[in-house]
Amino acid sequence: MSRIYFDHNATSPARPEVIEAVAHAMSVIGNASAQHGHGRAARNLISDAREALGIKLGLCAQDIIFTGGGTESDNTAIYSAVSAGCKRLLISSLDHPATQSAAERFGENVEFIPALASGLLNIEWLEAKLAAWDPVDGRPFVSMPAVNSETGVIQECARVIEMVRAANGLILIDAVQALGKIEFMCVPDYMAVSAHKIGGPMGVGALYVAADAPYASHLTGGGQERRRRAGTLNVAGIAGFGAAVKSADNLSDIKEIRDYIEKNLLQMEPSLAIFGKESERLPNTSFFAVPDASSMTLMMSLDIEGISVSRGMACSSGKTDASKALSAMGRLDDAPQGAIRISLGYNSTMEEAEAFLTAWAKIRKINRSNLKVAS
Repeated sequence: MSRIYFDHNATSPARPEVIEAVAHAMSVIGNASAQHGHGRAARNLISDAREALGIKLGLCAQDIIFTGGGTESDNTAIYSAVSAGCKRLLISSLDHPATQSAAERFGENVEFIPALASGLLNIEWLEAKLAAWDPVDGRPFVSMPAVNSETGVIQECARVIEMVRAANGLILIDAVQALGKIEFMCVPDYMAVSAHKIGGPMGVGALYVAADAPYASHLTGGGQERRRRAGTLNVAGIAGFGAAVKSADNLSDIKEIRDYIEKNLLQMEPSLAIFGKESERLPNTSFFAVPDASSMTLMMSLDIEGISVSRGMACSSGKTDASKALSAMGRLDDAPQGAIRISLGYNSTMEEAEAFLTAWAKIRKINRSNLKVAS
C-alpha cells in the first residue's frame, strides 16, 4: 500500500478533475481583464467558477470576490469592518490565527469569545456582551469559524448571526473547513472560503461580502473584481476552485470510517480522550490524545509507518505550542503531551483505516515497552 494521507483538514490532495480544469485554463490565452475575445474566454472561466461557488454556498455569486486564500479573505473582512468604524472586535477563541492576528493588528480593542469544554463557543457570554454594547465602540463586529479545524466541532452559526443582526452588528464566518464537507448555508455579512481544503489548488480563496456590508479594499491598483480586489486574476487557480466546488459532495459517507477508527482506538486505549465527541462534528475529523505518549513522537512514528497525520492546525507545524482549541476549551489537562488529529477526505478508504489501526497498535506496543524499561 502507498502512503496514507490523513491530513485533509490541512490540505486535501488535488482532485483529478481539478488538475484537468487547471491544465485547460493554462491553455487559455489572455488576461481576464482584457476586452477582446481571448480576454473574454479567460473571464468566462472565472464567471463559471464564481457561479458554482455561489450555488454551493446559497449566496449571490456577484457578491463573491476571489482572493489568494482564506487568510486574505479573513484579513480583508476585518480590515473592512475596522475601516467602517468598528472599534471593538469580538473574535472567537476558536478562530484561525489569520483572523485573530488580523483583529489584533487592525482593531483598537479585541476580546476573545470563550469556548465550552464541548468545543462549542460560549454563546451566552457573547449574548451578554452584545446586550451591554456601548455605541461609542461603533457597530459590534463578531468573527467565528463555521467549524473548528482541530476538533471538527460545528458551531451554531445561524444562532449567532441572528444575535449579531439584532444588535445591528457585522459578522464574519470563516467557512474554510465547512465548504464541501457538510451541508452549510447561512447569510452573514462576510464569509471566507478556500480551495485547497476541498481538493482545489493552493493559493486560491474567496470572500463573500453582503451587498449592504461595508467594504474597504485591502489591495489597491487595478480595477479587478469590480474594483474590490486589485491584481491580475489567477485564472487557472480559480478554474480549479470551480471544478473542486462542483465535485465536492460533502463527506457524510466518510463518517463510517472515522467512527470505525475511533471505536477501535477506544478499545485499545481506555484512557483515550476524543475532543468534541459530544458535539456535532465534521464527519471526517477526530482529535484525540493519550496521556502517556507525546503527540510529536506518535506523529513521527506514524510518519515512519507511511501515515501522514497532524498535531492540529497546519499553520502551527514545527511549533511546540499547546493546541489553541484545547486551550480555549479548558481541556489541556486531558492532553498533557499534545493531541493527534486525523482528517479524512474524498479518497480515504476503510482499508487505510485498518492500516492506521495496525500501525497504531504496533507503535503503542513499542511505547509501552519503552515505558516499562524506563521505570
